[in-house]
Amino acid sequence: MGKSYIIGEYSEKYLKKLKAEERYGTTGILLGQITAAKTYIIFAARTPLKDQVELPPDNPNEMHASDIEWVSEHARQVARMLPGGILVLGVFLIRPPKMSKETAQDIFQKLTNAVETAVAKERLWNFSEEEPPERIVLQIYADSKKMKLRTYDISNPQTPTKLLDCKSSSLTSAWQIVESTINIDIHIPISGTAENQFDKGPSKGLKAWAKNMMQCNYLVNGLYKDPESVISEGLKKKTPVEVQFLSAPVPTSPEDTSAIIESCGSSLSVKGTVHCRAYLHGNKTKVKDAIQSLKRDVLNTVFVRCEMVFEDQILNRNTDAGDSANIKAPHRVFASVLPSSVAFCDYGFSTEGSKDLEDRFKELLDYDLHPAQLDRTEEIMLEEMGVEPVQDQDQRVVKEEEETADGGFKFKGIAAAAGVGVLAVAVSVLYYFIAEST
Repeated sequence: MGKSYIIGEYSEKYLKKLKAEERYGTTGILLGQITAAKTYIIFAARTPLKDQVELPPDNPNEMHASDIEWVSEHARQVARMLPGGILVLGVFLIRPPKMSKETAQDIFQKLTNAVETAVAKERLWNFSEEEPPERIVLQIYADSKKMKLRTYDISNPQTPTKLLDCKSSSLTSAWQIVESTINIDIHIPISGTAENQFDKGPSKGLKAWAKNMMQCNYLVNGLYKDPESVISEGLKKKTPVEVQFLSAPVPTSPEDTSAIIESCGSSLSVKGTVHCRAYLHGNKTKVKDAIQSLKRDVLNTVFVRCEMVFEDQILNRNTDAGDSANIKAPHRVFASVLPSSVAFCDYGFSTEGSKDLEDRFKELLDYDLHPAQLDRTEEIMLEEMGVEPVQDQDQRVVKEEEETADGGFKFKGIAAAAGVGVLAVAVSVLYYFIAEST
């Protein structure tokens, strides 16, 4: 029996609506879940038009490099909004009547490769060998009711595409939610020769932490469960599963134990508490698949919050930003956007309100979000657990460093991080300092 491809009714109606508008040449991304037996397309979002110009392209039969870059950047930003288990599956195109088959295939191949490359840059994890190496392209013909679905092998882009049948489904039942709240404490040394300490240094340090995170053990609702067992076994329908990760040291292989000596100009500490979530379709999801999806969500949200803090600091750099600034990292706010109760998320800084979140959902997902759909409960509960002890501890560390330096340090601007509570949700404090010898 062959693999099935399912498109949710919400996505199908959305794509038909775009086709009815005769916006030929419109591109967008497809979101969903890939399993060994089935692939689920649960959401489609068109690419925002450049400069908000609400007009079809001048020549929808062509696509330039800048257009492909625009689509891939949109996919990168949307990927940040996805919980565990949900991926950017591929792209769609409302194919103009006169576009040749060869042109369409060329556009699809370029779009698929560009989107996957852009999204993969922000992953701290890799796909396993057991996971299907496919991405979807969906052609919507302007002059007929046909929608043709093809798959590309991302592990071998030269492999010919396969034409597939796609079935429609409500996809409103049997979505298992797996959740975890985890404390993060990561110390990252940054090379003294780094041109930009917000570039490769933190990313390299996070990858070392990510490797240990992916290997750590777990408890499911307080008990160990065999990886091959069903995650929801013995639970009521739609009951969220709570996972606790055990962060004991992971044994290292001989090749991981070699010492590297580098000039360390500063260090970055990532501390805080994050709430993570994964969605899995079907009532026979194995424990190992649920844990893998949840761990990936942990890695994704830590990376995204760090990146957003760094981006914000680089864009808003000023001479006195680091002297006394306590900068909270963005909070994660979930919003249920589908009848299936699957929620996407956004990240908002403390200065942003619900209107900012609604605007981003509209811009990136082409979705009119109602304030009542926003779920801030996890953020509020974690924040109320107490933030002052963490902040005080970071400040004491900074004082000790100043005293042991015998007055030999000068603190300037935002060059190097001596303490960062980037994660969110309990306390997010960012201290930026630079240490130079006099």
